[in-house]
Amino acid sequence: MTRLALSLVVVAVSLAACGQPPEALPSGEPQGRAETQPVRNTEAIGYAGDAIANKVDGALEANDARKDELDKAMDAQTNP
Repeated sequence: MTRLALSLVVVAVSLAACGQPPEALPSGEPQGRAETQPVRNTEAIGYAGDAIANKVDGALEANDARKDELDKAMDAQTNP
């Protein structure tokens, strides 16, 4: 799943590089994670950047939650 997320981010960054300059993008509160901001910027060139970024954000959040669970389990085993 992380390969898919990384691939989507790389594609989005590539597409965002072809878009409008950053000062021409709408300003406002950034949404989602910093890692997916380039994906969201693809909205300016006609892609569903927000929808894709929301899915990538969900995958990254699930990955972080699983990592936290594994870290807690590992700590519980090393510190009885």
